[in-house]
Amino acid sequence: KRGLAMSDQKPLIYGIIHIGSSNVSMRIVQYNSVKDIRVIESVRKDTTFGEEVFNQKRLSFPSIKKLCRMLEGLKQLLMDYQVKVYAVYATAVLREAENCRSIIDLVRVNTGFNVQVVDMPQEIYFKHFGLQYQFKEYNKAIGGRMGNNFLFVDITSGCIGLTVWEKGALCYQHNVHIGTLRLLETFKLNQRDSMDFPQALGEYIHAIMEPLWVTVRNYDIDTVILSGREARIVGRLMGYEIEKEITEVRKDVIIRFHEEAGSLSTSMLRQKYHIEESLASVVSPTIHIYKEILDNVPVKNVVMMGMTFVEAASLFYGAQKTKDPALLYMRAQNLELTRSIAASYYYEPDHARAMERYSYHIIRAFDRYNGLNERDEFLLRMAIILYQIGKYVNLLGSSIQAWSMVKGTDIFGISDKEKDIVACIVYYDHKGMPSDDDEPFRILSDESKMTALKLIAIFRLVRAMDMSRKQKLKDVSARIVKDCLLIEYESDENTALETWLFDKEKEFFENIFGMEAKLERR
Repeated sequence: KRGLAMSDQKPLIYGIIHIGSSNVSMRIVQYNSVKDIRVIESVRKDTTFGEEVFNQKRLSFPSIKKLCRMLEGLKQLLMDYQVKVYAVYATAVLREAENCRSIIDLVRVNTGFNVQVVDMPQEIYFKHFGLQYQFKEYNKAIGGRMGNNFLFVDITSGCIGLTVWEKGALCYQHNVHIGTLRLLETFKLNQRDSMDFPQALGEYIHAIMEPLWVTVRNYDIDTVILSGREARIVGRLMGYEIEKEITEVRKDVIIRFHEEAGSLSTSMLRQKYHIEESLASVVSPTIHIYKEILDNVPVKNVVMMGMTFVEAASLFYGAQKTKDPALLYMRAQNLELTRSIAASYYYEPDHARAMERYSYHIIRAFDRYNGLNERDEFLLRMAIILYQIGKYVNLLGSSIQAWSMVKGTDIFGISDKEKDIVACIVYYDHKGMPSDDDEPFRILSDESKMTALKLIAIFRLVRAMDMSRKQKLKDVSARIVKDCLLIEYESDENTALETWLFDKEKEFFENIFGMEAKLERR
């Protein structure tokens, strides 16, 4: 209920299930706040599903049946604990499987679970939310000994996420699509077992990552934070216990391990460290990535964090459900990061902020009417910030350029599906009726199409309201009066341009929302 203090609310109890490349895991947690989350039950079963998908590009029917049996067992455990709230996530193992749709359908039919396949940017984002929160709390507890500027490096099977925080602000994020399995996919099996493979791998990683270092070095990084399953595997081989939350690691230990293990093939790593092939295969790519980072980014401290996806998703899910301030802070940081992306192309900050303010009031007016929520407002603000970046390439075709640039950018904090909505809004920023004849609209799901139409309609109104780029409309308010959206403002200036263009754009709005729109001076 709104208005209740957090202490007056019942704690949230829920289950999070993760179908990963190397295991299927579940956590049942009691969430009180992002600082206070208690694990009631935690289970994990190792699998070879990731290897199978990596080698065969699909999951076989016997493996799907095995997955369903495992999920049925977890469902029974949820029932034993009387947990009715839960979410089931899958990452690279289903993302990369050609028969992903069939797997999801068979799981739903056999277990009743609706699996959400988390795309790569979202996977990195879920993990980063938990990692940055835990690390900042740790740094605070040790008196800021880790410094102020941090580079988070999260390696997954399909991607490396690089994220920089400078003096408490999120200022850089880049996903490089060369995770451990994806790197191995580049080379044939006989090449991977060759004596030349480790050197070739190191050179390949350097060729792909070198363009990033000029930007990253600008931030004068104090501490690099290495995370992911790969960090736990390599950390254990170096003699560290990475299962605990945060482990400080000496740089010279990583360099020495690279000298010792970096030149060995997968089969030699198996023999030397007595580990199974699935673990040995990720050691070489991981240690070469670490060496590449330490060679190119001067850092004072190195930290390893053992946070798993299921831990991160448990934290994120609770923060989302309770609208925890930590998540709202992260969302505000995402918008600041988006502003810096826009500023590197073409961006008018005052114009964008005026449009953001106007859209805030309009969406609040719709609170109880048209199902627009905070997430929709967040996507609209992203579109407002990014809609002019196409002008950097071509003033005449700026909308199609902006669409293409948004599509080609990893935008931290939104999924690929949400990014398609943002890209669609910028494509129809000032003209055209969204239609399946156009790719930007055609590629959206039916649900996303409706969201996009509503947001485009609002976008065009607020763009008209600051068409002169002079922020003439002051003290703007919006409310629904019968079947009309009434927007009122004060101004000492001539607002003819704004009112004329508003009248032009309101027809599209009225067709989508089924109500009139009026812009009136108080």
